[in-house]
Amino acid sequence: MIQDWVANITATDKGQKLFQSCDYKLYKEIKTKYEALPKNEKACYKGADDYIRKNGGPELTPLNKNFMLLIEEIDAQIHSDNVLEVFPIETIDHDVEIHDLLLSLEDEKHIKDIYRKKKLQVKKSGISAKDATILRHCIRQGRSLLQAGLKAEMLAKPLIDFYAASAYAYAIIVLNSPIHKSIDTLKGSHGHTYNHNKKTIDFGGDIPGGTFLDLLCALSVVNITQMDGQHISFKYSVLSSVEMVQNNSISVSLLPLLSMVPELSDHFDKLGTGYKHVHKLSIDTGIVNNKVTYNFFIGDGVAKPDKDVLHRCFNTDVISENQGNYKVSVDSDLITKITPVIYQDMYGHLWYIESPIKGLYLPEVCLHFLIISALCNIMRYSPHEWSDILSNRTSSKFSLVLNQYIRIFERKFPLLITQYLSDYNAVLKR
Repeated sequence: MIQDWVANITATDKGQKLFQSCDYKLYKEIKTKYEALPKNEKACYKGADDYIRKNGGPELTPLNKNFMLLIEEIDAQIHSDNVLEVFPIETIDHDVEIHDLLLSLEDEKHIKDIYRKKKLQVKKSGISAKDATILRHCIRQGRSLLQAGLKAEMLAKPLIDFYAASAYAYAIIVLNSPIHKSIDTLKGSHGHTYNHNKKTIDFGGDIPGGTFLDLLCALSVVNITQMDGQHISFKYSVLSSVEMVQNNSISVSLLPLLSMVPELSDHFDKLGTGYKHVHKLSIDTGIVNNKVTYNFFIGDGVAKPDKDVLHRCFNTDVISENQGNYKVSVDSDLITKITPVIYQDMYGHLWYIESPIKGLYLPEVCLHFLIISALCNIMRYSPHEWSDILSNRTSSKFSLVLNQYIRIFERKFPLLITQYLSDYNAVLKR
């Protein structure tokens, strides 16, 4: 049944890999020694890699080199001062303002500038004029399809919205991933499948790589900004989650994914699944032993997340109960080592998300990519099933949740993509 709860992970040695880890620290140490050599001694080697290999360092494969590119870019991004600028959108005219914002992204000069900001380790030449024009067409196609989806009947929306998401995904990958320099390096496959028999979205393991895996890898740095209360901003890496996907086969049904959407929380509760994966989050900072400490307050006084998972993803044992919520404290020098799933709703409020697969971090863009893809597959290949959902024959409550989700997607997805295609963090005014 489409309403069944499935969230499975199985280890495999047949994974499609974008990168493979190696001893980065040792490589850099030996490379530093090579760079300090006099010219006459450097001439004894074919280059840095030759010196490193002959002095006990790793011999890099193409996948190891991708790992090095990712590590260096992630480190540069985390320690940079690049912060997204809040872009408030009037709720009354949000359709018009979002359209104008999306339209502003379709400019070659803007694309070249963003390419350098999102990829700090690229060469000064950045992206070529030809490739910038190609990305402009991707971005333009995405906007056009999103606009068409807004006007379409619910019967056709998932197909249009998924191809809008795919067009934008191509641009996001090239502008954010250090291992993709142009659209020519992308595969034509989706990077995941929808299993119509099991009603699951499958990815990782031996599923051929493609857009989803590339998108997941491109968004390996999480940029958190709290707008309510104390202004707080920090970044951390979730590359370990991508590595987990490469080494495991994952199957997830629609319900676990829908349970992760903050704006859907109240509607999802009406399904009576017993699962609560979305928790209110607020952050403040304090001084403990002369060091800045980040305090994460998680919960609504009723439902609380799994405490053991909090220990692991926040990399701390300093967790206490605070008025029915959890208070998680993290030293500032360890803040880049945390890996919690944190989303921002349309109004800029933060939420802590319990991932149905422990250790899996799905950037919210990737979450919506999977959900809208699943709905597209149901609509396209099982039109009778999609009609039953829309006409309440499957379940009136489930039909309501899916209808509400698509409305949320139409408003939320444009806000999300601007974070990766511009300097803006777009939010709706209340």
